[in-house]
Amino acid sequence: MKISMHPSSVTFVPASLAFAAVCLFSATTAHAQEEFELQGNRRFPAESVRVAPGGGFTATITVGTSQQTINFTAKEVVRATLREPKEVVEARILIGSDKPDKAIEALNKAEPNLVPFQSIPDSWWLRATILRMDALSVLGKNKEAAALASSEVLGKLTPDNAALLRDFQQIVAPPAKDPAEKLDTLRSMTDRIVDSWVGARIWLEIGNTLAMQGKMEDAVKAWLRVPVFFPAERDLAVRGTILAARGLQQIGRPQDGEKLFTDYLSDHLASPYKETIQLENAKLKPKPKDSKTPTDAAPKEPTETTN
Repeated sequence: MKISMHPSSVTFVPASLAFAAVCLFSATTAHAQEEFELQGNRRFPAESVRVAPGGGFTATITVGTSQQTINFTAKEVVRATLREPKEVVEARILIGSDKPDKAIEALNKAEPNLVPFQSIPDSWWLRATILRMDALSVLGKNKEAAALASSEVLGKLTPDNAALLRDFQQIVAPPAKDPAEKLDTLRSMTDRIVDSWVGARIWLEIGNTLAMQGKMEDAVKAWLRVPVFFPAERDLAVRGTILAARGLQQIGRPQDGEKLFTDYLSDHLASPYKETIQLENAKLKPKPKDSKTPTDAAPKEPTETTN
């Protein structure tokens, strides 16, 4: 089942009975009806779903003039179309704004509501976990990030979700002793990954690995693939742009990096990353020289010492 990470512009359903259900992942657009679909083509509104005290779920629906309660487990769910939790949206923006520690704080707030839906196909728990792993990798905690995809966790997921999490584990795994080996692994993944967000994230990692090898020009090309070929993945597109601009500065082409930022701001007038881009752009500009030369500067008074 294909999944994506595009944020929803719709806010949470305020009703308490729908709050937990709203924390599930949906591969559809924000205006689609929120619903659960069970085996046998049984469908009902997501707002009717609650987590059952002993595990599983219940849904209370109206049939004619009476109400009917449906009890079901995660294994019976074929599809869940629900809105993206605001904390997950916030976390993605924070990682793109180079604030991975703040992103983890946002995900910590969402986690209690996401865990009950861990086994639901394409749940928001899966996306939040991938984002947590990504944030940890940005912080340099690759080993900790990879450990989140433990065998115990993978055993609770659907086969498709488990496969995606294992793939992402390879992306954020600690740097290999032989970067060429990791490059081969990453490049082989680009041909089979259907998830757009993960596919874009692979190219960021290819760029990172090439940079570790000192191949900065090739790294810049890899990073730029993300905004060029995956523009819809806005959080990763901005990261690719920033990394490419930094790389251009290292190879003596800061003016090209500045142009990347200028073009980005022109194309994304309402971008949540505007301030981040502006700060990065300021780092590329040469610092003005001090107007005073060493001979012009006033002599310093000798420092008083005590014997």
